[in-house]
Amino acid sequence: MLKKSIYLIGFMGAGKTSIGHALGEKSGFPVIDTDERFEVYTGIPIKDFFEQYGEACFRNKETEILLSLPDSPSIITTGGGIILKEKNRQFLKESGRVVFLQCSPKVFLERLKGDQTRPLIKNKSAEEISEMYEKRLPLYLESASFTINTSDLSIEEAAETIISRMNL
Repeated sequence: MLKKSIYLIGFMGAGKTSIGHALGEKSGFPVIDTDERFEVYTGIPIKDFFEQYGEACFRNKETEILLSLPDSPSIITTGGGIILKEKNRQFLKESGRVVFLQCSPKVFLERLKGDQTRPLIKNKSAEEISEMYEKRLPLYLESASFTINTSDLSIEEAAETIISRMNL
């Protein structure tokens, strides 16, 4: 039985949203996507919000949304940069189990190829995107209760692995 929420963290393309939905289906717990909440809360698609207000304002709103989530047990899928703020990392660790969905740069670069909806990687080279990941990696590891490498797992396999690790 899930007593606290499960937070899925990881870089863009690691599978947080897809695995979160599969985990919700398998466990019966509700799934909350912080990016979806952001768009409902602000009424603006994230890529447009970035263009209008910038990353700093986005990060502040993202924190507001994280801190306002219900405290009933849920599967929470987060944006890839949610770990950039110390306040968010602390909240995640105190509020539930944090699963870092790690993915090799080769795999996430392939998954992200041609994606124009993510403002932080728009017009960036593969090297620049990989450098962003490397800078975030210590923060993901610091925040995680445990890590699952999703590079070679299907969505279903990743969800099953989480269920098994957490005895759900």
